[in-house]
Amino acid sequence: MISAQCLTGNDAPAQMDPTSKVSLTGARFDFALDSLKRAALIESKDNVFFSPHSIHQALSLAYFGARGTTEEALKRALRIPDQLSKIDVQRYYAFERSLNQMRAQINGSTDYEYRVANRFWITNVKKLRECMFDFFEDQLQVTDFRANPAEVRIRINDWVSNMTKGHIRDLLPPNSITEDTDLVLANAVYFKGLWAQRFDPKNSKRDIFYASGTQNTYATFMRQKGSFNHVVSEELGAYVLELPYKGDEVSMFVLLPPFSTARTLLQDSSSSEPQDGIRQLVERLATAKGGRELRQLLDDGMPAREVEVSLPRFEVERELQLNQLLHALGAGELLTPGAADLRGFVAEGEGSLHLGDAVHRARVEVTEEGTTAAAATAIFTFRSSRPTEPAIFNANHPFVYLIYDKRDQTVLFTGVFRSPAHALTPAAV
Repeated sequence: MISAQCLTGNDAPAQMDPTSKVSLTGARFDFALDSLKRAALIESKDNVFFSPHSIHQALSLAYFGARGTTEEALKRALRIPDQLSKIDVQRYYAFERSLNQMRAQINGSTDYEYRVANRFWITNVKKLRECMFDFFEDQLQVTDFRANPAEVRIRINDWVSNMTKGHIRDLLPPNSITEDTDLVLANAVYFKGLWAQRFDPKNSKRDIFYASGTQNTYATFMRQKGSFNHVVSEELGAYVLELPYKGDEVSMFVLLPPFSTARTLLQDSSSSEPQDGIRQLVERLATAKGGRELRQLLDDGMPAREVEVSLPRFEVERELQLNQLLHALGAGELLTPGAADLRGFVAEGEGSLHLGDAVHRARVEVTEEGTTAAAATAIFTFRSSRPTEPAIFNANHPFVYLIYDKRDQTVLFTGVFRSPAHALTPAAV
């Protein structure tokens, strides 16, 4: 039995809140769209790619051990409804974890690879609450940071690399783990899927991509004509296209602002704001109406029609300014020296654990065959600074995209594609 009063004043309520699953699924979806909006504003000129699911999971780990104003701030940032207790959240977390473990055992029978994992590394200097071991079992690693902090950093990075099949390496930079480190919270996500309808490489062609800014660049566009779910959303002001992966449980959704709107904004040099047509889209997505519209399109489906698809082939690896993002989400106290209250992890009288920095890196590769994406989040102690018929869907200017698990109603990855990684002049093509 789990020790009483570990997370709340009553860890064994007579009845589980029946709305918790729906509420927490919705909260995670809203968190993803809010994070996308803020990340796109923080990085307003370059490509953006990250896993809101990874960040949400890492912050949830911190929430379980948070107390006082830190707990309140994390609850707001995670969009957890007021009526749900921490034990409601923990029970749903445990349910999802057991579900993922069961799926992992039968992963060989699915058409795609997907894994998500969390882990705590906590100092052996302070006595932990026994109930934390009951809650998190092998996810919790008691660690001697003082003996060899560099070796601990290597172990954590190796775990991340292993979980993401080598796609995320050296997540924690040199000297990020010191003798003073007493807590690292980490999450890793990996996905690999093949398109249900693959693009024929013979049809791929180099062409102009109208990037953010005044200089056009070139990209290799994958092309195919077929039946795809596609709508024009007036609420979002965007064309929406679904590209399903084999198995039909996970899809990439591409949200493309109208070309005319994008070009008008690009040519408007009187404003200092990002002029790539993306800002308006991400702000609409983050509203209550926009979120409902998108969720309805993702969950309830869109009509199928003949579409001529033209999508850049691309590879992006980005490190998100997670410290800035957490402050923008209202969870900055978690990383504020002397302010974060994480006493819930340790026994009475042991004081609080402390955090100082956070890092999140994600990588995606989109080719004619499919998509490979991986991401990892770590929060750790660190004191140093740092339409026609058929419809034509031509993604030749900046767009928003997301990889969505329809079964769990979860945004696994999301990003803004503003330009190909390497800008090329026409003469170089």
